[in-house]
Amino acid sequence: MKAYRIVFLLLTLTLALFLYGAFSAPRMTPEPSQKEVITVWGWDDFLPDAFAEYQKSHPDVALNYTVVEKSEYLQRFKLALALNQPLPDICILESETLDGINGAELFLDLEASPYFLPRQEVLEFRLAQFENELGHLWAVPATLSASGVAYNRTVAQAFLATEDPVQVGIVFSSWADVISKGMKFKEQFPDRAMFASLEDAAVMLFGQSRTPYIQNNTLLQPYRFLNAFQILDALQEAGLVFSLQQYSPQWMNSLETDQVFFYPCSLWLMSMGIFHTGQAWGFTRAPSGSFAWGGTVWAIPKTSTHAATAWEFMQTVLLSPSGAAYAKNHGTGTLISYSPAYNEEGYSDLIMEDFGGQNIGKMYLDQIFPEVQTRPAGENEALLKEVYLQTVRAMIGMPEMNGEQAYALFLERLHQRLPDLQEEPA
Repeated sequence: MKAYRIVFLLLTLTLALFLYGAFSAPRMTPEPSQKEVITVWGWDDFLPDAFAEYQKSHPDVALNYTVVEKSEYLQRFKLALALNQPLPDICILESETLDGINGAELFLDLEASPYFLPRQEVLEFRLAQFENELGHLWAVPATLSASGVAYNRTVAQAFLATEDPVQVGIVFSSWADVISKGMKFKEQFPDRAMFASLEDAAVMLFGQSRTPYIQNNTLLQPYRFLNAFQILDALQEAGLVFSLQQYSPQWMNSLETDQVFFYPCSLWLMSMGIFHTGQAWGFTRAPSGSFAWGGTVWAIPKTSTHAATAWEFMQTVLLSPSGAAYAKNHGTGTLISYSPAYNEEGYSDLIMEDFGGQNIGKMYLDQIFPEVQTRPAGENEALLKEVYLQTVRAMIGMPEMNGEQAYALFLERLHQRLPDLQEEPA
């Protein structure tokens, strides 16, 4: 009995010591889980706003968003490549400024395993620009690039006795119509203009070509530029354009008046909110047809260490019903390239108060997108456009310069930048 008591006391003491140690020892608090951080370079609020929504269901993912101005983006990208600096996990690229970037070499093949991008779900006419040697896409189009024109409804009503978008598009169905009817417009409204800047008409003309401008180091059909400069000369000679620089403060201020009839306009430009000016706007097809202007794509560099998460985020924002709905309801609203969304009743309707309650989506999908001039990507296109617009600005500064002289100046400056460039015979 005595031995039993001794054993019992020992067991009790052991248990007491164990319990004391268990409750008196400092508790081990688990380390908070490390969030996976994806890095993105961009220039507007859409992506970080979209990520904030995404993070609600993905709290383990964080965003490192680096703001890079559009005008500096390509240079920063090329500098990072030259210095072997890290690239972001997602690059937002402008469709028109990809000179010197080999997308197939730098970015992941998104149609290959494990991504399997469903090409049939992408609505964009220039997909060939983002294909690798296998014909696979290395980028996902985000904002659509087919564009039309915004017009001032007050000016349209005063001149045409109608502000109906379809009727305005019919009256100004070609550049010849703009010039001929523009002369009557100028007689009636000597203090007004058809365009705020010669550059506005210039970007439209540049985007209306069906074939590449440069291939195999040869300028194809150079007379296209002669034709463009002659049209620009006629517009300036007739006083149909103000001498403003596109996007300058003066150009932006002109949106707040009833002095200008037309502005080049895309869905992405609408989404920036520049038409919140108190004026009533309309949206219709451009003279001589729709044109390619701007547009962005998202791509994942092969160096990304968070490619799987970056792809999941891209799918959510650009390739899903929820992403399409978010884009439509964000800010002033826009439509994206996710084609299945357009099969849903009501999705194609994009009503904008600043455009007189016009159904922008219907006009876009019925008349703008279907007739856009499709031009495959050529060589040095960003450089070419830069020289072209420099020449247009020279015309603004020297109104006495005619179309032929502008064309000669354009070729001279182009050969300075591309000394080995050949010209296709007329």
